[in-house]
Amino acid sequence: MEFRVLGPLEITHNGRTVAPSAAKDRAFLGELLAHPGRLVSTDHLADALWPDRLPADPANAVQVRASRLRATLRSLTGQGDGGGVLRTQSGGYALDLDRSTTDLACFEEAVCRAEDQPALASTTLAQALALWRGSPFSDVPSTPCVRLQVARSEELRLSAVEAYADLCLAAGAPPASLVADLAEQAARNPLREPLQHRLMRALHLSGRPAEALTVYDDLRTILADELGTDPHSDLRRLHREILAEVPAPADAPQDAAEPADTPPTPLHEPAESPDEAGPAKVHGRSRRMLVLAAAGLAVTAGVCGAVVTRLSEPPVVVMPDDLRPIPGDDSRLDADVTYPDGTKVREGARFEKVWQLTNSGSVFWHDRYLDRQLPWDGPDVCHSPRRVRIPDTQPGQSVLVRVPVVAPDVRVHCKVFWKMVDDRGIPYLPQLRGIFFDVQVVPDL
Repeated sequence: MEFRVLGPLEITHNGRTVAPSAAKDRAFLGELLAHPGRLVSTDHLADALWPDRLPADPANAVQVRASRLRATLRSLTGQGDGGGVLRTQSGGYALDLDRSTTDLACFEEAVCRAEDQPALASTTLAQALALWRGSPFSDVPSTPCVRLQVARSEELRLSAVEAYADLCLAAGAPPASLVADLAEQAARNPLREPLQHRLMRALHLSGRPAEALTVYDDLRTILADELGTDPHSDLRRLHREILAEVPAPADAPQDAAEPADTPPTPLHEPAESPDEAGPAKVHGRSRRMLVLAAAGLAVTAGVCGAVVTRLSEPPVVVMPDDLRPIPGDDSRLDADVTYPDGTKVREGARFEKVWQLTNSGSVFWHDRYLDRQLPWDGPDVCHSPRRVRIPDTQPGQSVLVRVPVVAPDVRVHCKVFWKMVDDRGIPYLPQLRGIFFDVQVVPDL
């Protein structure tokens, strides 16, 4: 029996396929699959399936979902115990992966085989990537543990796509399917420079240099807007190589080519004097400094082994120009999806910090941002955008917020704070705690 999560949820056995039709049934099975081979307690399942309001008898409600899954498995296998795949243990449930598997596990095993058997790596990775039918857990109701598994799976997929691209590009002209896959993934991950580099190479080797140059121009623009920096030196070098092979128009200026390996544009924004900044900016800056001056540190253990870090409660800031907080507005930090606090990163590394936020209130989030506040200690040596847009989020929904970061070329401890603000920099939730990223920059890993 195989449980398929790399797309809509499916269960297959001997050529037959079924899928739970009820959302709570998919949530129950999805939560078990997010903890492969491990016991999931009844309390955890109840909290995941009914996050807003528990049923009168949570244990019985969870047992009903377990019974419905067993009935589905019986209809698929024709066996009274559903193949013995769903096990009940003291205080919870688990899937017996000795009697079943998942397409995600098959994907991970194939990626490991590709590393161990280089001669077969290209074929193995192609077969592994073919297992994907869409976004992982795409029709499973979102829970904290499912979201973490989705983020992990997507990262594994990107790594496999990049490894497969390297093999194909080394062999010569890439297949059209690879170019299409790289273009899709690059569009979904516009700040992932290694992916953009491979897309440029694939387009160039496919006889499409103009499109490769367009990819570079788009990347250069977004990096300048979001990070205030230039593409990595490898990308700049590839850009010059492609330009050298493209005949320039007769009326093109002779100095149109990009200079060789110019240093990246500084990421720090120039300081504004009170005379240059508008009243709203000055007022917003002093307000943020007041909040952060009184902030302390608190660490709480998060679900699924994640560590959730927040600032201690700051004082409520009176805002005469806005009614804040908006009645019914609320936010919750669920987890550090990538780079949990204390992570070590290499000097000069570019990485993406991802937080998982939930709109736990009744107000629709629109045109909201994470605004970079003050570093924990010392200068802002780990560079990141001043402001990052939060995707529009309905009440009750969760969202992943991504912040690109460039580590400095020196060994240092970086801790930078963020608050949810509007386009003027005024906090939406001054009474709630902020979030931060915290990394150790080291010479080598």
